[in-house]
Amino acid sequence: MRLNMHKFYKTSWFAFGLTVATLSQQVTAKADWPMFRGPNAGSVGIDSKLPTKFGGEAKENIAWRTELPGRSVGGVIVVGDQAITTSSSGMDQRRLHLISVNTNDGAIRWQQEFVARGRPFCHPTSANAAPTPASDGKHVFAFYSSNDIACVDLEGNLVWYRSLSTDFPKAGNDVGMSSSPVVLDSVCVVQIECQGDSFAAGLNAEDGKVLWKLDRPKQANWSSPTIVKLLDGQQVIVMQSSEDLLAVEPKSGKILWKKELRCSTIPSSFAAEGKLFVPAGGLTAFDLSSVGTGPSKLWDNNKLSSNACSPLVVGKSVYTISRTVLACGDLFTGESKWQTRLADAKSIWSSPVVAANNLYVFSDDGRCFVVELGDKEGKVVATNELGEAVLGSPAVSGNAMYVRGVSSLWKIAEK
Repeated sequence: MRLNMHKFYKTSWFAFGLTVATLSQQVTAKADWPMFRGPNAGSVGIDSKLPTKFGGEAKENIAWRTELPGRSVGGVIVVGDQAITTSSSGMDQRRLHLISVNTNDGAIRWQQEFVARGRPFCHPTSANAAPTPASDGKHVFAFYSSNDIACVDLEGNLVWYRSLSTDFPKAGNDVGMSSSPVVLDSVCVVQIECQGDSFAAGLNAEDGKVLWKLDRPKQANWSSPTIVKLLDGQQVIVMQSSEDLLAVEPKSGKILWKKELRCSTIPSSFAAEGKLFVPAGGLTAFDLSSVGTGPSKLWDNNKLSSNACSPLVVGKSVYTISRTVLACGDLFTGESKWQTRLADAKSIWSSPVVAANNLYVFSDDGRCFVVELGDKEGKVVATNELGEAVLGSPAVSGNAMYVRGVSSLWKIAEK
């Protein structure tokens, strides 16, 4: 672990002063979970209370389960009283589904179906429905591994649909794409990085027109762009790859800063407490107050690594999962605090969420490990079974967790 102490002391009190503002943003946005990893990409339901025990043969604390067509390894978003997710079905998974489920009773509220025009092929464990949708509160943007993207309003009416593979036919890879879109300032940003046509683009949220396009490294990359609020209040899009880390202005695509850095290509970066946390060399923290030529590095720790799950911050700690090991580090110094193994867990692809100081993480066999987070240890307090594979990341809204299994959608809440 390497620590820049000068930067640490310079920024720690300033970052502490941002805590109230950050928590206020999370509380304000708690009703909706509008994109992959939720509001602020933080994966935290800050004032939500979830049951620690659920599922099993008795279906304990299962409010409802709704079977959906096809297959999905993406996540779910929550907008108002709608839980919205995607599926893909049919020959080669060319049929693309976008489905809204009523959060109160699990009834399907509306659904749209499209036909993939791009490459739908993917690894058998994945699906064409791999990215998590995103919403700006007026529209829903559904993106698929085939690089087809649809925009509907909140009643399910089609606003626009386009296939980016029509313009960029070599976009795609043999195991499938899974980067989730984000929407900011009426621009939907997608990151399509592969060995062929590799690029990132900003699409007009109203009509789908490509506003800008950036060439990207020709390497497979499954990480998602993230929205980062700088200390001057400006919001930017941060993207990572195996070669670089950069921030762009959402409306123009202008590169604000760029760093040569070998980042991980599955877990995604996020910002909290005035810092940017990047899965690179384990985990690397950058100081967002130094934005002239880009943020400066505060610390890195190769023991805080993430092979698939995106890291998150709770209180004064940062958490990562590497295969089946949950690790905790100090938010300000990066010093390792503790680690615990999730016993008997198989592969974990779903990024965890936190509610009421409990971390919930699903392995791909549908088991959910509930870990009580402490300063000196993480204690597994429950292991729950849904009996269905889970590869997508859950959503937390109010006192409920919405879980996308490969073939159904679940609402978990205390009865």
